[in-house]
Amino acid sequence: MLSEEEYGKYDEKTNSVILRGKKHHVDASTVIEPGDEVIVSGKNFIVSDFSPVYFGKVIRRNTQIISEIDAAYIISRTGIRPGMQVLEIGVGSGNMSSYILYALNGKGMLTVVEKEEDNLKKAVDNLSEFYDVGNVNFNRSDISDFKSEKRYDAVIVDIPDPWNYMQKIASLTRLGGTATFYLPNFDQSEKTVISLSAAGMYHLETVELMKRKILVRDGATRPASDDLTHTAFITFSIRRSGMVYRI
Repeated sequence: MLSEEEYGKYDEKTNSVILRGKKHHVDASTVIEPGDEVIVSGKNFIVSDFSPVYFGKVIRRNTQIISEIDAAYIISRTGIRPGMQVLEIGVGSGNMSSYILYALNGKGMLTVVEKEEDNLKKAVDNLSEFYDVGNVNFNRSDISDFKSEKRYDAVIVDIPDPWNYMQKIASLTRLGGTATFYLPNFDQSEKTVISLSAAGMYHLETVELMKRKILVRDGATRPASDDLTHTAFITFSIRRSGMVYRI
């Protein structure tokens, strides 16, 4: 459920609306469907089908999450789709995982590597509310200790110092596969990009994405004044095959 300013969750199992952690029970004879309007404590909400855009609004968070505009571009830029093998290094609260699972649509596998036990548990709990996590392989491990025989189609990295593990990250990426790095600061992005070539990776681009919310009001439409303008810098790379053809 959503309004212009707030998000809530309708739990079909308990037939209740959960808003800011408080549960509001719905009459057992009431059947709520997408498009219905629900008024909770005097506030109006519209019911919507689930989308990963809403996942980060209603989950329990213990870290800063990857924004919806960043996550959507990562999915698009890396081409994640059903059937792929995806590796996520650093899971946080599971928001990026939600987008990956939505794109995989039950086909393929997401492997998660997270060294913090609290983060991993929170991500498992959050994702289990909205997804069948049967195609998720959760690993509590530092990336330096993680071992896998697989070579992944897409690797998404959200750790502070990926340049220290670039050889390992490259070795887990299939030839022609992509590795994406999510970093908040210029110096982190610089060190990451510089480390790519020596690991056999090719730098595709580094971007910063900004979403500008517009407050639409009769005779007073203007940009919102409280928007977060910077989230992170995103670096995209591809693993070189080593083959060179002169044509």
